Amino acid sequence: MIEIGNVGLIEAGDDIGYQVKIVDDSENTGGFLILISKDFNNSDSEAFDDWVANEEELACYFEESNWIIKWF
Repeated sequence: MIEIGNVGLIEAGDDIGYQVKIVDDSENTGGFLILISKDFNNSDSEAFDDWVANEEELACYFEESNWIIKWF
């Protein structure tokens, strides 16, 4: 299950050990922001982002990344 707005730890798949947060950006772009960071609590930590247009693309993104996430 993909949790919107919560932080999760990527335990398997691409980017193991990173944290992920999905932001509903439907009011601005109509899609979802995928934020990935070594540590969201550290502003100097390595981070990157991505964007998908809808929930279907979000599910495909997670599937392609082979992510298993422990949500906090």
